[in-house]
Amino acid sequence: MSNPPVPMTPVQRVWLIDEVVRNILVQVPSVGCSKTLASCARVSTALSEPALDVLWSKMTGLLPLCELLPQSSDAVVGHPNHPEQKLADTIDAYAVISDRDWSRFMRYARRVRKLHYHCREGPSERLRHRTFAALLRRAAHAGVPLLPRLEELSWLQSSQDVAHYQHFISPSLRHITVYVQPSLQPEHRHANELLQLLNVQSPNVEELSLEGVQLATSLQPLRAFKRLRGLRLGSVNVPVSTILSYCAMMPRLSSLSVDLTQSPTHLGGFSSDSSLEALEVLHVAGPPSPIEELINAVRSPSLRSAHLSILIPEHDRDGGARCVATLSARFATSIDTVFVEYKRSADRLAPHAPRAFSHYAQPLLSLRGLRKCTLVVEDALPVCMADADVHAMAEAWPGLVSLEVTLGTSAALPSIVALGAFARCCPELESLYIPIAQDVSVLEDDSVRARDVMEEVGDRHGLRSLLLSGVGFTQRDSHRVMRYLLHTFPTVNLLPMLSAGVLRSSGSYRV
Repeated sequence: MSNPPVPMTPVQRVWLIDEVVRNILVQVPSVGCSKTLASCARVSTALSEPALDVLWSKMTGLLPLCELLPQSSDAVVGHPNHPEQKLADTIDAYAVISDRDWSRFMRYARRVRKLHYHCREGPSERLRHRTFAALLRRAAHAGVPLLPRLEELSWLQSSQDVAHYQHFISPSLRHITVYVQPSLQPEHRHANELLQLLNVQSPNVEELSLEGVQLATSLQPLRAFKRLRGLRLGSVNVPVSTILSYCAMMPRLSSLSVDLTQSPTHLGGFSSDSSLEALEVLHVAGPPSPIEELINAVRSPSLRSAHLSILIPEHDRDGGARCVATLSARFATSIDTVFVEYKRSADRLAPHAPRAFSHYAQPLLSLRGLRKCTLVVEDALPVCMADADVHAMAEAWPGLVSLEVTLGTSAALPSIVALGAFARCCPELESLYIPIAQDVSVLEDDSVRARDVMEEVGDRHGLRSLLLSGVGFTQRDSHRVMRYLLHTFPTVNLLPMLSAGVLRSSGSYRV
């Protein structure tokens, strides 16, 4: 009689649950991950398939897969130990990949979920035309993509051979990034070919990023855009109306990123069919006019995040403030995160007095629900920032969690005691980066000022991250500054400023 099976312990039974095993394997540390997963695949039948899936899930090139093919007599060309020379032909010019070899290739190719191909050369240049052509022929004969379960494709290439990413388009794709070196931009027909290919083979794509791929001025409606939620276009030279016509085909589009620096700057109208109805996140760069045109086309009630990088020409000095004012007026109740960068041209700069910081900040003050704000001013002329500007921001944004203000050059900066406004008005503030005046003589009466702040705030304020820019205090002044900051923000961490040389201390900073 055969012996009865030995009962399994609870720990042993856990290893038979596929979901548990996979969750464990994806937590393997990145250092030495490949070797660890390979060992798991060899030592246990329960771990073998899940470990192989994780091991092959992300590829940064095609070499590991091509090494599964049989080696020909001239497989290595030049220096055999050089990494790139190992990418030479692995099969003869007219050889056909056998069913057995193709089955072995596909056993691992179907495990690939992410392909990040970041190379100067295309596959046919790095693998030689014979190997890549043989793979394409065999895939076409089998009627499947090279990587049939690919979900994410990131293709960055800077050679003339820019069309091979199309061979990796599959029905399973959800995220696609294609970058082509600007000097090698494909013609409009290549962009249309890609979009038409997505329409046929990847109708469920959710995120599409095209960098260096110029769009055609018109396009027929594509069903591939019906599920698209994220679109990143990089730098384009088409009018805003063309971009809106593309976006009109994307009813679920919630995130748009585009560089309008090369876009025509004239204002154009837009129809009700060319608007952004579901947008939640907007990233845009360029001159004021096309940015303003794009903002006016956003009709989504749920826009919550805006990232504007405004290139202000000297002939349109108010263009940046006009764009931000338009944004604030139309989305005052929905936006909670904003990044505004003003880049003012220094060409043909006329003599002007220093500009007031309020010119840049005032248009944002109507965003009463703002929680995260970054304001960058790169102006050839100095900017004057006063205590009143700090008070205005603190009072306008009571729910503020993070604030960063960066000035290129400054003629005047707020005093350190102006920070007390954030302690009084912004109880949720966690991170603050702001320029401050070097003169701290106002702190000679800091005990009174600190006591006034503490009476209103107590020890409740949770600011932890603080960086004062544009200053470097002496040890004597540092002592005053640290006393004031620790009384005003009891939980603040001053070590980063001590490490950066903003503050100096001979001992513990807890004074």
